[in-house]
Amino acid sequence: MQARFGLTHWMRPIYPLKSMLKDAEELEVYALKVGENLVGTFTLEFALTEPLSYIKFGNINWQVSNVPVVYIHKLAVLPEQQGQGLGTWCLSAIEKLAFRQGHYAVRLDAVKTHQKLLSFYESRGYQMVGELIFNSDVWVDAFVFEKVLTEVNEHQKAKFE
Repeated sequence: MQARFGLTHWMRPIYPLKSMLKDAEELEVYALKVGENLVGTFTLEFALTEPLSYIKFGNINWQVSNVPVVYIHKLAVLPEQQGQGLGTWCLSAIEKLAFRQGHYAVRLDAVKTHQKLLSFYESRGYQMVGELIFNSDVWVDAFVFEKVLTEVNEHQKAKFE
C-alpha cells in the first residue's frame, strides 16, 4: 500500500500486535486462503451501534438505522492476488453471512484517495453515505459506504438462501 499508493495507515505503530490480538478476541477475524497460501483477510463487527471512530470522526447519513448491521474492517488481499475476484468473493461471503444472521446492512470505510478501491465498492452496490475526517497525520480520511441487504430482489435473494 505504501509503495503502490503512498498510504501508510496500515503500518506500525497504528496496528500493533496488541491491537490485532484484541480484534481477534472481540471481533471475528477471517483468513482467505488459496490452496495453502494466505492471500487475504477481513474482520467483521456485528453491532447495533456504530463504532466509536464513526461517531467521533464521522459525518454519516445511514440508509438504515437502529438495526443489526455488520461492519467490515481491514479487508485486504495481497497485491499479487488482486484482480482475480477474491475481494468480490469476500464481499459476497460477508453479505451472505450477514443476511443469514438477520443483519440489515453491511458497512465499511475506504481511504478517500484510493480511487480504484472506491470504484470497487461502488460497483458492488455499496453507496457512499458519509466520510470520516480525522485531521491527523496518522489516520487517513475515508469515505463511508453502506449496502442495505433487506431490499434484495428475488434473483439476488436466491443466492443468499
